[in-house]
Amino acid sequence: MLARNHGAHLFVAITLAIPLLAAAPARAVVVRGPVNVTNDPYAENEETLGMDPTGTLLASAWNDWNYNDGCGFSFSTTGGATWAPKTFVPGLTAFTNDPDVPGTGPYAVAGDPAVAFNPKFGVFDVVCQAFGGTSSAISLLATTFDQSKANLAADENESYGATAWTTPVAVSTGKSNGAQKGHNGQFPDHESITVDTATGSGHHFGRLYVSWAMFNGNGRSPITVAFSDDDGHSWKGPFVVSDKAHTTNQDARLVIAPDGTLYMTFLGGPNEKSLKDNFVAVAKSTNGRTWSATHEVAPIVVPTPGLLPNSSYRVFADVTSSVDLASRQLVMAFTDQRSGASQVYVVHQRRPGRLSRWSSPRRVKPSSREEFFPWMSAAPNGRLDLVFYDRSCDPGDTLDCVTLASSSDAGVSWRRTSLLARGFDGDRFDACLAFVQPIDCGRKFLGDYIAVASTNAKAVSVFTGNGPASLDVFSVTASAP
Repeated sequence: MLARNHGAHLFVAITLAIPLLAAAPARAVVVRGPVNVTNDPYAENEETLGMDPTGTLLASAWNDWNYNDGCGFSFSTTGGATWAPKTFVPGLTAFTNDPDVPGTGPYAVAGDPAVAFNPKFGVFDVVCQAFGGTSSAISLLATTFDQSKANLAADENESYGATAWTTPVAVSTGKSNGAQKGHNGQFPDHESITVDTATGSGHHFGRLYVSWAMFNGNGRSPITVAFSDDDGHSWKGPFVVSDKAHTTNQDARLVIAPDGTLYMTFLGGPNEKSLKDNFVAVAKSTNGRTWSATHEVAPIVVPTPGLLPNSSYRVFADVTSSVDLASRQLVMAFTDQRSGASQVYVVHQRRPGRLSRWSSPRRVKPSSREEFFPWMSAAPNGRLDLVFYDRSCDPGDTLDCVTLASSSDAGVSWRRTSLLARGFDGDRFDACLAFVQPIDCGRKFLGDYIAVASTNAKAVSVFTGNGPASLDVFSVTASAP
């Protein structure tokens, strides 16, 4: 998250028929969108997405640069074709999007949201980082959203009504390895959320996991996890995942195999600033409490240094992962500049469950232009869906498109299509706070990630793009006709 203080062109909707999602032989896939979810005069970025098993109910959250400076939120009951009027997660900040209407939380800022659908309880679990205001702590706060209780007629500052939400609960209280003191460099970052959706042996149906990198103020950031069996009302942990030989890490992502095995994937390196000896890593567990030794899976030969050519918004190395639910192999995708431009590479387990043998890294979409911010999801039928920003649509290597790549063989081969008819300039609009900063405040920021969620029939992606007046949230759906 980019710490903040209080103080165009519009995409055209497109429908494309392109071979993409299905296993060979290819079938035509209809790409619907993009749909402007927010259409806001101020910026939004860092999207996350949850979807129910039918693909009908979706919820998305994002960094909201309105006066609220919190976690923006919307949901869909039409599979992403239409979205409810945008609002924000309540109970976090002391502000709303109206300076004259107080918020319901104690914090000045909230962001880095994560959302997942919990089939056991039939609601969306939401976690956000919050800091500043009357508390010196930096907290990870968990709440739930019940779409069946949402009031669509409520004012934007009422967040669909108080009855649709539970009171936010701290994931970690700062009494253990997950200390969140909010000073001396101690803070949790880039949290992610995973729900165990299976009911078979080895699973904990409905268990909610939150993982993050815990910066402890001494140049170290172990990967940490906590879990809840009562939909976020109480938490066990935090438990340290990364071993003592791997102390500087980021971008924790927990995924669950068909047999219930937990895999935690993340980035590692010798220190926070080093661009040498970086790698993607994994550890596994059967209970969420105790974890294997950290295994270095593949080196990141040339990490992205923070900026890409022809742009001013920050871009760092990223890693994402999913389990191919047919082959049971863990697949990891990450960015590397080993080929010159930032590109998305994938690796997979040679054998399910084994952490010692991996395929060689291969590019998902070989190109001489920049690719960044990958995110992956898995469909029940074994299809993997991977989205990322991709400049191969622009000969000038400046405009950003979004690519959706799909694989039915654990990442060995990929079918790809662009989700946008044309690219957007990520530097066109600044990320400025409403009522506080001028519209040309000079903050260039696209966030650090985008999102995708999958069913057997479709993949839905949410990402940042240029709206009429600012950076908006867009959704695109790719599905069989």
